[in-house]
Amino acid sequence: MARLAVSRKALFSISQLREIERAAIRILEEVGLRVGEEARGEVERHGRKPNSAGRFVFRGAEVRKFLKAERLRAGNRFSVEPVRPGGRRDRIEVYVAQYPTFVHDPLTDEIVPFTHERLVEAVKLVDALASRGLVTSPPGNPADAPSKLQPVLAYWTAATYSRQGRRPVDPKWFEAVPYVMEMADALGSPVKGLPVYFFSPLYLSGESLKVVLAMKDRLEGVSVNGMPTAGAAASIRVADAFALSAAETIGSAILVGEMTGLPVWWSVNVYPVDLRALAMIYGSPESFLFNLMSIEVNAYFHGSGWEPGAGNIHTNAKLPGAQACAEKAGVMVAGALLGERYFGAVGTLGLDEIFSPEQLLYDMEIKDQVQRLVGETDLSADAERCLAEAREGVEAGSFAGMESTRELYRSVYWHPELFERDFLGTWKGAGSRTIRNKAKSKVRELVASHSYRLDASTQKSIDGILARARKVLTD
Repeated sequence: MARLAVSRKALFSISQLREIERAAIRILEEVGLRVGEEARGEVERHGRKPNSAGRFVFRGAEVRKFLKAERLRAGNRFSVEPVRPGGRRDRIEVYVAQYPTFVHDPLTDEIVPFTHERLVEAVKLVDALASRGLVTSPPGNPADAPSKLQPVLAYWTAATYSRQGRRPVDPKWFEAVPYVMEMADALGSPVKGLPVYFFSPLYLSGESLKVVLAMKDRLEGVSVNGMPTAGAAASIRVADAFALSAAETIGSAILVGEMTGLPVWWSVNVYPVDLRALAMIYGSPESFLFNLMSIEVNAYFHGSGWEPGAGNIHTNAKLPGAQACAEKAGVMVAGALLGERYFGAVGTLGLDEIFSPEQLLYDMEIKDQVQRLVGETDLSADAERCLAEAREGVEAGSFAGMESTRELYRSVYWHPELFERDFLGTWKGAGSRTIRNKAKSKVRELVASHSYRLDASTQKSIDGILARARKVLTD
C-alpha cells in the first residue's frame, strides 16, 4: 500500500531557538510578570516579592533549572528533525468548537443568536455525523440563557443529545465551575484539570486563574497558555514574539505551579493579527505558519520530539462559502500531507463566534476528500493478473462490468455526498440543484434522523444539577 505524504525541515535553527530562550530568560530577569490582585497575595506567600515597579522577576538560574527539569521529564529528545507520527494514524478526526454565541441560519442566510433551541438542533446534527469522524462537544453557547449558566446548560445539552457529550466543557465562569464539575462526575468524566489563561504582554490574571486557585484541591493538573499576537500584544518580529510568549508562559507556569502545588502543562504560542481590522486572522497563511513554529518552539523548550503538521482550521469568514472552504481546505490539505490527523473548529466561522450547520457539512466533505488524498492506495502489480484482465476487458469492450471493478471501485475512488461529479447536461436534467440546496436539505435530514437518548438514571442526575444551577446562576 502506498500513501501520499510530504516532509519538511524545521523552520527554526537550533541557534535561533537558543537565542529565543536567552531572550525569554532576560525578559523574566529584567521585566518580569505583573500579577492580578486575585493571586498577588498568594505569590507573595510563597516567598516572592515584587520589584519597585510592582512586577515579579525571576532569577535566570531559577528559569534554567525549571527548563532543565522539563526537558529531563521528556527525555531530552529535541532535534531539529521532525518525528513522523507513530502508529497507524490513518483516520482523520475533526472537532467542533464550543465557543460560538451566534449561529448561521441556512434557511434565511442570517447570523442570529445561538438560542438553546438552536443549540439542541446543532448538537443533534453533530451527533448524527459522529460516524464520519466528527468528535462532538456542544458547538456553541445558548445566548438566551444567563451568561454564567451558559456553560452548564451547554454541557447538559451535549450530554443529553450526543453520544460523545460526556466530555467536560470549559466552565468559563468561577460560579459555574462547581456545577460543571458535578455534572462531569455524574457523567463519568470527572474534571481533572483546568486551564489558566494569562494576558499578553506579561500579565498573569483573570477569571481562569481565580477558578484554578479555588479548585486546586480537586484537580490533578493545570494548563497554562495565552494568545499573544505578533504586532499587537507582542513584537512584530516573529522570533521576538515567540521570546515574549515563552517568557510569559514559563513565568506563569512557575508561579501557578507554586500556588497550586500541581503539575503544570504549558504551551508557547503566537497568533496573527490584522492591525487594519484589529482582529486575529485564522485561516491565513500566517496562522498556519505560526502553528508550525509553535510546535517546534514547544518541542525545544520541553525537550520533546515534534511532529511536522498542524490542524487549526478556523476562518474569519462570516458566512459559509468560498473563503471559508478555501481557507479550511488549504490548511487541512497541508496539515494532512505533513501527517496531522486531528483538525479543530469544523463548522465554525467568524474566528469562533459563529456556528454554521451548512459549513459543517462542507467541512465534513473537505475532510473526506483529504482523507482519500492521504489514504492508502494499492499499487501491487501482477503481470499474470494484468494479462488476464486485459483479455477479459478487450473481449467485453470495457472494464466497467468486471468483477474486480465492482469489488474495488469504492476503495479506489472517493464518492462525495455534496460535491458535483456529473456533466452539465446531467446536472441540468436533474433540476440544476445547487450544493447549497443539497446541504440545507441534508441538515434537516440529519437533525430529523437523530435518535440518541441518555440513560434515564444519568439523565435524572444531570437534570437535577441543571435545576440547581438555574436557581443560582443568574446575572
